Amino acid sequence: MPAPPGTRLFVGLALPDGARAGVAHLAERVATSTGGRPVPAENLHLTLDFLGAVPPAALPALRAAVRAALAGPAIPLGPSGLRAHPRGRRARLVALELDDPLGLLAERAARVRAAVDGVLGRAPDPAPLWPHVTLVRLRRPGPVDALPAPGLEPFVAVRGALLDSHARPGGPPLYREVAAVDLGASL
Repeated sequence: MPAPPGTRLFVGLALPDGARAGVAHLAERVATSTGGRPVPAENLHLTLDFLGAVPPAALPALRAAVRAALAGPAIPLGPSGLRAHPRGRRARLVALELDDPLGLLAERAARVRAAVDGVLGRAPDPAPLWPHVTLVRLRRPGPVDALPAPGLEPFVAVRGALLDSHARPGGPPLYREVAAVDLGASL
């Protein structure tokens, strides 16, 4: 099914339910301390590649390419800390940064980017992957003072997807899977 006009596509990894609950609780704590808006639990994810608007004719090839690029073993990840972004006095969000102890996340993200670039005919993005989950969006850009330690356990990402993002007036976007892959058994 083609994505409706105005959707924004991205490729992301879902958080497993237990990790999602812990991250959502952390997002509420950080939102309280910063005065920001927490990302709703159902929207918490790790973005591998942002595509933006995509011509509907490219969707079949894009679905197939993303499924193939995501396929592989599950990806162990560890929370490493919280970070305001951008750093300094103009932060717009607070994110949970993630460690990729086996390098599987970086490898999978590179495969996804190459596959998407091939389908869409876009130039490779030289920016390195920033492994993170956005927790809080700040109402106004500004400095963010001391952030708590995450206090979360490592987890294993077991599902990846091509998603579209629909803006909702007065609320957070609605994400819908366009193509998904369950990642292989954890290591």
